[in-house]
Amino acid sequence: MNNWKIYFAGAAWSSIFGFSFLVTKGALEAWTPFELLFLRFTLASLVLSVLARLGFLRLSYRGKPFGTLVLLCLFQPLLYFACETFGLRETASSTAGLILGALPAAVAALSVPMLKEKLAPRQVAGLVLSVAGVALIVLAGSGGGAGHRADSLLGILLIVGAVVSAAFYNIYSRRASSSYSPAETTFAMMVSGAVSFGILALGARLAKGTEGILARATPSAWMAVAYLGVLSSVVAFFLVNLTLQKLKASQSAVFGTLTTLVALAAGVLFRGEFAGPLQLAGAAMIIGGVWATNYSGGRKWRA
Repeated sequence: MNNWKIYFAGAAWSSIFGFSFLVTKGALEAWTPFELLFLRFTLASLVLSVLARLGFLRLSYRGKPFGTLVLLCLFQPLLYFACETFGLRETASSTAGLILGALPAAVAALSVPMLKEKLAPRQVAGLVLSVAGVALIVLAGSGGGAGHRADSLLGILLIVGAVVSAAFYNIYSRRASSSYSPAETTFAMMVSGAVSFGILALGARLAKGTEGILARATPSAWMAVAYLGVLSSVVAFFLVNLTLQKLKASQSAVFGTLTTLVALAAGVLFRGEFAGPLQLAGAAMIIGGVWATNYSGGRKWRA
């Protein structure tokens, strides 16, 4: 695959994910986190099943190792989206996007012990700078903007947990790419998410006896599910798994810097969230650290 196609795929999935924080924030006004995740991954699973039935996707799991695939699905979507969705109830979407901007640095750090990749002193300095940027955002908090609740410590910790889960997902997706196609890993992720979050949503409903999902649905909420289920799940994760198949985990994750910028801009422009000087300084530190960690020094990425 040509380099420009890889760059386009990376820019596309990172932009889709950047807007997904804004969309998720709005959808949580209609549904609980588990309900939203169940609807999202059920829709994604149905879309992929139809595509496979029509012959557009080829899925074959027979005779392939399942251990890596199970770990991949555990970290993404299960742990990641549980942390992200509950965290977004307690934080501004722009704050979540800023913290998740440290993901490429986290992936680079994990790639050393797990993928036996080596880090230059410049990359180590970049890791430290990114972590410092996240710490600055955590310490600064957020005013939330007019009419928005300030970030809570629990929410921030949950978003940090999402970063850790996503980092492990990048590592295991890279490993799984030697046995599974991007379509096969994406389908496994969507089905595992639909089943797991469906069970959790049903359990929560039976325990609390709240009104049904359809009773609280609005047209805008269904549009949010369509965005999250089709674009942010099927399309974006297919592109993520594709780039992870073609690039090193640390190289693919660098596109997450664009996710940070899109999430920050969307939160400020569409939800009136406030980004103060400390948050902006933390964002600059994260982005600077990420590029220091992943910059190829003039060498081309190999597909």
